[in-house]
Amino acid sequence: MMKKRKGRVIALGTILACSIGLGTLSVEAGNENSGYSFKIKKERGNEYTRTKYRQTTTERNTWKVRMYRSDEGTNTYTTYWLEKSNGTNVSPAVDVKAGNKDLKGGRNYYIKGNAGANAANVRLTAENNNVSSSSYSVKGYWDDETGRILPGQYKNYYTTEYNK
Repeated sequence: MMKKRKGRVIALGTILACSIGLGTLSVEAGNENSGYSFKIKKERGNEYTRTKYRQTTTERNTWKVRMYRSDEGTNTYTTYWLEKSNGTNVSPAVDVKAGNKDLKGGRNYYIKGNAGANAANVRLTAENNNVSSSSYSVKGYWDDETGRILPGQYKNYYTTEYNK
């Protein structure tokens, strides 16, 4: 009788431990490359992608953008940020440098979100970094949350080379 009871206690303890362990698992964000392509409007008009759900609960979990092509030219800049579909900005705006039109051109910019970007639908938004009467096309990749935490020595963003 005692052995049977001891076996049940061990089995229940194992089940409980497994349940607690599974309950504390968190979903980690992947470092994805979702393509974007749009025309930057003249006079700083905004252009944006479809929304994606950003599930993170920390502003320092960075989002990423890389612009490998700009018809404005190599090494030119376009300003990017995250916003909600109602137009509320939910991240710092960052001037991103265009690559040389090669799919591996340009740098990855890892940027923190604001509190409004946590557990929210967000979209990548862009505008010309200067007032211009011309429009131009851009292409690149972005990710709404990368799982990379912004290091303490950086205030808003940092950059890395392609795929790092």
